[in-house]
Amino acid sequence: MRLRLLLAIFLLALTPLAARADVASAVAAVRAKPGVLDALIDDRGNLWVVVKNDKINWDQYGIFMCQVVRPHQARVFMAHIVDVTSVGRGTKPQQWKNLSQVNCSLLP
Repeated sequence: MRLRLLLAIFLLALTPLAARADVASAVAAVRAKPGVLDALIDDRGNLWVVVKNDKINWDQYGIFMCQVVRPHQARVFMAHIVDVTSVGRGTKPQQWKNLSQVNCSLLP
């Protein structure tokens, strides 16, 4: 009986680690893509991808980023593609220049 209780407590203690591992692997997959300078996933399910402003279709790029993180099962609801020139200098992610914003939860 004690062994089952200890096993249950141990499994519950590992649950948050698995969620953090999903986020870490998803961020690593996004950072590995060409053109991505940095990426982060916040606690609200926002994926922030920092890119150099080239002439590409940013909405399609945002959809692609949603597809990149999907296999990792990280809780990403919105993908924000932001311009590198607006990042830094103490600005918060909400103040960055959005090139695209895609709702990942609506994609098939």
